[in-house]
Amino acid sequence: MIHRTAQERYEKLKRVFSRLMDDFNRDDLDDFVQTANSLREWIRRDATLTQDQKAALERFVVDESLDWQICNQLANQQKHMNSRPRSKARQAPASVPTVSAVQVKPGNYGVVVPPSMRIVGRGEHIVIEWDGNHESALAFVVRTFRHFHYIFEIAPVPLSERTIASLTELLGG
Repeated sequence: MIHRTAQERYEKLKRVFSRLMDDFNRDDLDDFVQTANSLREWIRRDATLTQDQKAALERFVVDESLDWQICNQLANQQKHMNSRPRSKARQAPASVPTVSAVQVKPGNYGVVVPPSMRIVGRGEHIVIEWDGNHESALAFVVRTFRHFHYIFEIAPVPLSERTIASLTELLGG
């Protein structure tokens, strides 16, 4: 096995996230989605993680979570080549978002993050379509990473000592 713990798998997600922030592209987006999607089972099976960490995961992987549905559906579509949501998802309430397409175009200028003025997300402009809506893949990646950042770096810290990282801190600036 390449990774042995959920923490090691999360460390890979951090590296892929960092690459995406430097150069947003479909290959690293695919790696990010696959790694984030697999973390659900890694976290559930890792006996070294706290109940708080596992509870934070369960709050993220609900049917109504747009970010989780994007992650899970894209991972399954890549793995099973254009698969549709499984019968369980089709039987779920209408509030479950369904990913229908991904558009990739060159020329994303990125976003300036104050106060460092670092430009993140420059590269390909990737848009995810779901239920007639459009979602920036860059925004999805940042939000999804923040969920896992919380699980691995905030939840294990006692409540009285927790600080929430700013986007600038997440980006290493």
